Amino acid sequence: MASILTLESTGPKGEELASRAGDVTNIPVGYDPEFQCATFDADDLEPGELKTVVFEALGNLDPDWQSHLRVAD
Repeated sequence: MASILTLESTGPKGEELASRAGDVTNIPVGYDPEFQCATFDADDLEPGELKTVVFEALGNLDPDWQSHLRVAD
């Protein structure tokens, strides 16, 4: 089952952090500049696992990552 996590960019480093988190976790991530959202797509993780892996990577990249990204509604 594929899991998808969409994060909205709310700060100047949102796109960069999302891209770097995708690289670090080896999870494909796409960025939509129109909606300023990053979408992580993992076939082998459950939704909760995907969120945990991505959030851990973001936290290691920038402890203040929540100033730049938030879970999209």
